[in-house]
Amino acid sequence: MSNATNNTLGSLLPQLEAAANSNSLYGGMVPNLRFNITMIVIWGILLTIHVVQLLMRQYWFSIAFICTGILEVLGFIGRTWSHSNVADMDAFLLNMICLTIAPVFTMGGIYYQLAKLIEVYGHRFSLLPSPMAYSFIFICSDIVSLVVQAVGGGLCGVAVTDGTSTTTGNHVFIAGLAIQVASMAIFLMLWFHFLFRIYISVRWEHINSRPISLSLLKISQTEVDYLYREKFHFLRLEPKRWVFHYFNLAMTVAVLTIFTRCCYRLAELVVGWDGYLITHEWYFIILDALMMAIATVTLTIFHPGFAFKGRSTSIPITPGHVDPETLPHTDDVEDILDTSDSKQFDIEKEEFQASMKYPISTFKQFMSKIANLFSSKKKAKL
Repeated sequence: MSNATNNTLGSLLPQLEAAANSNSLYGGMVPNLRFNITMIVIWGILLTIHVVQLLMRQYWFSIAFICTGILEVLGFIGRTWSHSNVADMDAFLLNMICLTIAPVFTMGGIYYQLAKLIEVYGHRFSLLPSPMAYSFIFICSDIVSLVVQAVGGGLCGVAVTDGTSTTTGNHVFIAGLAIQVASMAIFLMLWFHFLFRIYISVRWEHINSRPISLSLLKISQTEVDYLYREKFHFLRLEPKRWVFHYFNLAMTVAVLTIFTRCCYRLAELVVGWDGYLITHEWYFIILDALMMAIATVTLTIFHPGFAFKGRSTSIPITPGHVDPETLPHTDDVEDILDTSDSKQFDIEKEEFQASMKYPISTFKQFMSKIANLFSSKKKAKL
């Protein structure tokens, strides 16, 4: 037997021994060392870039993506650590918790961009009573998802420590991911509705007809720009900047890839800790690591700071279905607040406040149902 063969077998022995370990937390699979080290380096670079991009003054977006970067680095450190000891609970939890919750922060940064785009294109394209309602509702939903996942992870940790079944913790954890997937599915519908309004509906309005034809694509954005909000005309066309022109496409790619990743994670947990998905790393590499990397790289290039000229332009998020500058007797929101007879603004303000109350009440009802579920299970056991 050649020395090369001996060396190869020698390098595989630790992995074979770990795979044979009955205490393996990966169902016999050993995380690939080279891949996970590569991902630590990639996410380290992306994290550094987003720290520098704080200069673009898109603080909410940058902080959200910095949190994502930190969690991804920690998660892949956990997987690298697990390579040498697949039975180590600390390494496994570092991997599972950090990589599972990281997209919550990514989407938190993305949700806010829809509110900004509505400000740029015009309030009339908002389906909800206020542009900020999109951010508020979906960020609250992600917080609920994060809390439920944390509760599930905590129950699993306690169960492992006590040597009892982790079934309840797993079910709670799955419920948290299901909330996240459902929330993203609803956001995708609202996102595509917005794209339909700003790309298709305005062209129908421009030609005063509603044909279903590829000829609509021949009408340039320049021709229909007069139907958008005049205040931010300079962001869209002066000059025509590729980073803004393709920003909506970049957002679509990012949301779809993260949605794909979340669906994979949900399926992985439903199948089980020793199921086919978790024991075959290629699924994780393609449907989790690659999807998150594509989304983050895309929005690193098409950063909102570049698209919205963050260093020189401020885009305040205002309430209502009407652009503030179009309201009577006023040129800006501050004047509206000082105008006693601005009944229209009062109506819009009430609608905005109502839209904010709804997600809060929904959150309270949801948490109440969870509390009742746990109490009923305890009573059943007694």
